[in-house]
Amino acid sequence: MANTKKYILTGVILGSIATVAAGLIAVTNLVTEKKIIENEQNKINAGIKDIFGENSLVKEEKDLDNNKYTVHYYEVNNSSDDFLGYAFKCEGSNMYGKISLIAGFDATSHNFMSLYLVKNEQTYASTLVENYITPLNANDRKLDEVNCGATYGAKLVRDMVNEASLVANGLWK
Repeated sequence: MANTKKYILTGVILGSIATVAAGLIAVTNLVTEKKIIENEQNKINAGIKDIFGENSLVKEEKDLDNNKYTVHYYEVNNSSDDFLGYAFKCEGSNMYGKISLIAGFDATSHNFMSLYLVKNEQTYASTLVENYITPLNANDRKLDEVNCGATYGAKLVRDMVNEASLVANGLWK
């Protein structure tokens, strides 16, 4: 009988600790959820400005369905309301982690301009940036040259940009 009380008391104490911990996690989520969304939107806006220039403005935003990576697109204009091109938000993951990026496509040539990483949770994140993303954005590397020390991450980025290119081609028509 004494052992039963001991087990019940232990269960009640552990249950109470778990309940309090769950409550703290829920309250923390309520407090930080809006800030996390705001920070991600700020990164997206920074990426669009990085690709299209400081005077670029998002004129229209749309969600995209039925794509593997491309989840959102932005119609980008300058301050004079001239159409500059499209920016696509792409998200994907592989066995090395998640990547979220903005890929920009020029209105005049309809070509890929550059990309901006919103989130890079790859195991070899710095290698991917130094050996693939930075040279790609500087036009020192071609999109299909994925051998860089973080080849799986580079292949994921390449596949995202290629899919965004296909979606962009559908929008130009």
